[in-house]
Amino acid sequence: MRYLYCHPLFDERKCAHRFSYELSKIFEKNNLQLERFDYRGTGESDGRFCDVTMSSLRDDLQRIVGSDRTCLIGIRCGAAVAFDFCCRNESDVGALILIEPVVNGRSYIQYLFRKQHLKDMMTGNGSESADKNNFCNLEGYKTNSIFIEQIKGIQLVETGKKIKSGTVVYIAGISASSRMNSEYNLLAEHLKKNEISASVEVFNLPVFWERIPDGDYSILTEKIVEWYR
Repeated sequence: MRYLYCHPLFDERKCAHRFSYELSKIFEKNNLQLERFDYRGTGESDGRFCDVTMSSLRDDLQRIVGSDRTCLIGIRCGAAVAFDFCCRNESDVGALILIEPVVNGRSYIQYLFRKQHLKDMMTGNGSESADKNNFCNLEGYKTNSIFIEQIKGIQLVETGKKIKSGTVVYIAGISASSRMNSEYNLLAEHLKKNEISASVEVFNLPVFWERIPDGDYSILTEKIVEWYR
């Protein structure tokens, strides 16, 4: 079994990097290997972010997964990409671990634009957030309009009807108040109706994808390894 980590996108990738490192060390401690990779146009990979689409993300994931039996572990939009890949692809993905997944893409895009609008107001760069060539600035990332529309189309509850029988899904919600996102329970219930083994758990932790964290996330990293074992 291979364990493959799917980074989040935009600034969430930078903020969640420390968590992914700690997760990889827990895997290593348990004599397992967590493979981390960058999509084209992100991190240390070649390409430009302005060319990224959902199709390119799926193609990159397919190239890494190949025909191996795999457990995909994703955060936020990375979790949505992993879920979408599993539903659309015939690759041998046996398990999905979704950490605070983006369930509704339209709400996620609205959230990103709100954050960008606040930054524009503070810097006086509102005119630079969008240009006439169908690109938008989202947290400093030149993002094409096709990709934005594709993200808006993310609907995990609806997509989950296509997930392969036998896939095991674990959803980890993160909340500073220990309050569960109702969308996660709804997603799990719909998966169960399709005879997919799905469970949800909430962790009382800071939202480490919104700011660079300085905390202990062992309660979550250890649970991920324990859950899969």
